Amino acid sequence: MRRKALFFPVLILLTLSSVNVIAKDIMHQTIKSIEAKYMEMGAEATYVTAKGKPVAQRISFLDENDLALPSGSKIRQIALIRHGEPDLRKTGKFSYQEAKRFVADYDSVGIVVPDASFFSLTNPAQVKIFSSSIARAKATAQYIFGEGREMTVSPLFREFESSMGHHSPDLRIPIKVWTSAARVKWVMGIDRQGAESFSDARKRAQLAAYTLAGATEENPNIALVAHGLLNRYIQENLEEQGWHVVRNGGSGYLGTTILVKVVS
Repeated sequence: MRRKALFFPVLILLTLSSVNVIAKDIMHQTIKSIEAKYMEMGAEATYVTAKGKPVAQRISFLDENDLALPSGSKIRQIALIRHGEPDLRKTGKFSYQEAKRFVADYDSVGIVVPDASFFSLTNPAQVKIFSSSIARAKATAQYIFGEGREMTVSPLFREFESSMGHHSPDLRIPIKVWTSAARVKWVMGIDRQGAESFSDARKRAQLAAYTLAGATEENPNIALVAHGLLNRYIQENLEEQGWHVVRNGGSGYLGTTILVKVVS
């Protein structure tokens, strides 16, 4: 009798374990099929141009009706879009004071506007748009989705702050060297001049990720126009929440990464 009493709980555990394995395998295959759809779209997509140069490949959210989802399942999608190229001189060498001016201007100028939007919305009513409050991101969101499009603009989605600091050598060097050095000092907590800490910025990215994920409960498709470093940490947090990257657009200007989650 004792063996029978032990047999049924063990059988139930084995059955549940098998069901979980099957469910995980189905989910894995579903995500792979969605990723393949985005790859197929990318292989056929053309580019939009700015000043005669290709700058972004045309993209859109996948239509749920075109996907083979498990019975009773729905798809949610989040697009993390980096802003367009700021309309600002970046070549040549800069002094410390010139670099400080560049950093200030970088947060206030618009972008080099491409000749057409690269992101199309087949069903705008099912898409909610978010944007950083910084000028280059807002200008990008308006370029992509139209100036009349309703969107949520918030400093929550601003780029990670940094500071050029008070102390700097008397050199003329490329602006990328100045800004990279400033970012390293900021991460190390050196000469921050009141900028938020790296730890606080990461917490903000976590809150931003929860905000976007929560918004998909009302709108299945979410687009955020923000910044390279912030988007990277939002992506990490979304992946920790069970979201999957199905399109990695890189970190360049207008780079667009799309994550999905399949829910019952």
